Amino acid sequence: MYRDELPPAMLVPMPRVQEMPTLCHGLRSNDSDFGELTAPAPLARSTSSVIQHSLPFRVRVVCDEAQLLRVQALRQTAYGRHLPEQAASFGSADPLDRLEDTTIFFAEDKATGRVVGSARVQSNRSAPLQIERSVELPEARRGQLLAEITRLCVMPGYDQPVRLALVKASHLFCIATQIGGVLAGSRRSLLRTYENLGFVDLFGDGRMCPLLHAGGLPHRVLFRDTVTSEAMARERRHPDYDFVFRDYHPDIAIFEALGMAQSAGLRPAMPSPWPRAA
Repeated sequence: MYRDELPPAMLVPMPRVQEMPTLCHGLRSNDSDFGELTAPAPLARSTSSVIQHSLPFRVRVVCDEAQLLRVQALRQTAYGRHLPEQAASFGSADPLDRLEDTTIFFAEDKATGRVVGSARVQSNRSAPLQIERSVELPEARRGQLLAEITRLCVMPGYDQPVRLALVKASHLFCIATQIGGVLAGSRRSLLRTYENLGFVDLFGDGRMCPLLHAGGLPHRVLFRDTVTSEAMARERRHPDYDFVFRDYHPDIAIFEALGMAQSAGLRPAMPSPWPRAA
C-alpha cells in the first residue's frame, strides 16, 4: 500500500529533525602545527643527555664464519682448563651452532680485538632443547617458549664483567623474542656464579642430573625467568641489578640492525636497486 492510498487518519506527521550545533574538535592532523603531512617532523630538543656506561669490550651476535671460528678457539681455551681431555671437541665445529633457533653472542676486547667471552642461546621454537634429552621439564614449564644457554665461557684471566654482560645480552634478546625463561646446566663449581646471575634450581630440590650433551657429567639444572627476574633482583637488592636492568650499555650491541633503522627513521622511498620482474 502506497502513501497516497492511506486514509487521512493513518497519516502521522513526522517530527522535524533538530539541527545539532557544530562541534569544534580542534585542528585536524593535516592542519596541525607541524604543517603539511609531507613536511619533515620537528626535532625534539632534549634538556639532558643520556648516561652511557662504557665497557672495555663490545658484545655482538656471531654473523659469519670468521667470527664463529674465533668463538670456537675461545671455547677450546676456556673449557680446556677444566676439561683438558675434551678441549679439542669444544674447539671443533658444533652442529648446534648452525640451527635456525640458535643465537651466539661474543664479546670482543676493544684494545686488543681478542674474543674474550661467548654464550650460545638456543630456543625450543622448532625443536626441543638439548637439556630435554636428559631431564623432563616440570609441568609448569611445558608448552612455554624457552631457551637454553650453553657454551658460556670467558677468556681465562680476563678481569672484566664479561659473563654478566653476556647474561644481560641474552636477557634483552629473550625479552625481544618473547622467550619466557632460560635453562642452564651448571657444575657444582659454577653454581654460585649462576645464582649470582639470577638463576634458581629448576626442580627446587638440588638434584644433580647427568646431561648427555655435557659428556654425561652431573649438573644442576637451573632456570631464570625472563619476566620475574627483574623484580626478584630488585627485591633482593642484588649488586648487579643496575648493570643488568637499568644501566644503558651501548657496547652491548645485539640489535645493531634495529638500532640503525631506528636512528635513521622513516625516509622517502628510493628507487629499488633490484630489477622488477616482468
